[in-house]
Amino acid sequence: MTRLRTEGRYVHRQAEYSIVVDGRDISSDVRPRLISLSLSEKRGSHADELELVLDDADGKLAIPPAGARIAIRLGWRDLGPAATAQLIDKGVFKVDRRRHTGAPDRISVTAHSADLTRAFRQRRTTTWTQTTLGDVLGEIAGRNGWQPHISPDKADIDLQHLDQARESDAAFLNRLGRLYDAVATVKAGRLIFAQIGAGVTASGVEIPPATITRRSGDQHTWEAAERDAYTGVIAEWQNRVAAKREQVVVGSDENAKKLARIYASARSARTAADTEWKKIQRGAAEFSLSLAVGRPDLFPERTLAVSGFKPEIDNAAWLISELRHTLDANGLRTQLQMELGGKAE
Repeated sequence: MTRLRTEGRYVHRQAEYSIVVDGRDISSDVRPRLISLSLSEKRGSHADELELVLDDADGKLAIPPAGARIAIRLGWRDLGPAATAQLIDKGVFKVDRRRHTGAPDRISVTAHSADLTRAFRQRRTTTWTQTTLGDVLGEIAGRNGWQPHISPDKADIDLQHLDQARESDAAFLNRLGRLYDAVATVKAGRLIFAQIGAGVTASGVEIPPATITRRSGDQHTWEAAERDAYTGVIAEWQNRVAAKREQVVVGSDENAKKLARIYASARSARTAADTEWKKIQRGAAEFSLSLAVGRPDLFPERTLAVSGFKPEIDNAAWLISELRHTLDANGLRTQLQMELGGKAE
């Protein structure tokens, strides 16, 4: 149980959850047996991972079948006469690893995002010419049974030639995400491809920032690296009309990073330089934070404003890149990994 101060009064809360397996709610059955629940959420097409450890000391707990689908919701219940629970839907996961250990006897279950099918991991070879990134992503979504949600600025990117050479759709989507500085992920049957740190979903809906004070956390680490200190990025492109190479500079060329590839047009060179510059800026500092009171409402790509730390930390907007929720006898906790997302408002 956790005691929180809200609006001048103390509120007693208890971590709450819902576990539904193949359509059957087993939350009440699991409650006396749950040793730990861990949920890792990641940006990109890396599968979110769920781990459950259950007590089987009496030997009466059945091992769940491989492929079982587990729907998880996490949150808190306010205790008192009018007890209410606020649970956040964290998705559906497919069981792919099971373990029984003893003594004491325990069952451990690992499951990954149900959207990421076996076909998504199979290698294939495909070539596209004279198309757009939106058309390519739409084809990937279609053959995997997903709805494409691609931000207009990414969908409109022209592609003269693109190869998927003995790559799985998973690896190919990751590569496109890195190439175009995009969130490339699959959630709830949707292939999402949008600018990292844009603050909006692929369909244009604003993602509201969250606020955290130092009082909410019990450990943190901030680190800034100045070893490269690039001031910009230079990309070269081949001007076939003038029969010469030209440059595109994003940022300043005082100490710019030069990309090795030669691009086919000024537009593609600028896109590549802009992508790399954004990556450099985000990686200039990192911030990790452990929240003593878990926040299941947080997710990758949500921006955080923090206070109560050093000015260098408080004056930045932080972008969540990865997080892990843990529920056990000590309650519900959340660990956050963040990178720079801009200036705090």
